[in-house]
Amino acid sequence: MKHKTNKEDALMAFFYNARDYFDKNKKVVYGVLTGIVVIVAVVVIYFSKKSASADTAAIELSKVQAVYDVGNYQNAINGDSLNVYKGLLYIVREHGSTPSGELATILLANSYYYMRDFANAEKYYKEYSGGNVILKAAALAGIAAVYEANNNYLDAAKQFEKAATYNKDIAVNDEYLYYAIRNYSQAKDKESALRLIKVLKTDYPKSEYIQQVEKFNS
Repeated sequence: MKHKTNKEDALMAFFYNARDYFDKNKKVVYGVLTGIVVIVAVVVIYFSKKSASADTAAIELSKVQAVYDVGNYQNAINGDSLNVYKGLLYIVREHGSTPSGELATILLANSYYYMRDFANAEKYYKEYSGGNVILKAAALAGIAAVYEANNNYLDAAKQFEKAATYNKDIAVNDEYLYYAIRNYSQAKDKESALRLIKVLKTDYPKSEYIQQVEKFNS
């Protein structure tokens, strides 16, 4: 019984001490609780907005995808006059950090490239900062394509090589290698061209590009 009484006394002492602390520090305690509530509210609002942004981007991208696919790049970039779809530029500016916004960044850069607006194409290829390895490799290859279009063959070759070696599991790595070989050849860097021809044959023995690189192997 004595042991139980000691426990009860200790519990009562803790209770009264806690009550005294609360009475003396009401403002601090309420302030801390208010701060926690505010932080939770901000987090909830942030993720709600992020989710809403991702949803909006996905909807807008689905609208503009068909326009891009048929090669109507001007409308794909800026949207249509009736505002049925807002265009890739809107998606990138307003929702660029979402998954759909990241894809829209590459499609926007592609659109500028196909319209031969190489300055804007390079800008948006370089702007891509997402974590998707396929899109990252595509961005590197896009920069390379801009360099090639501007007859900067050596830098183009180096960028295509970066794209080809960025991630070993990307399905079009052999194509990027072919473009790197072609540009090294154009830049008169035969040693680098031959080096990558060996890589292409070793790593991608069934590639359709092996036959095409033979013209650079002389």
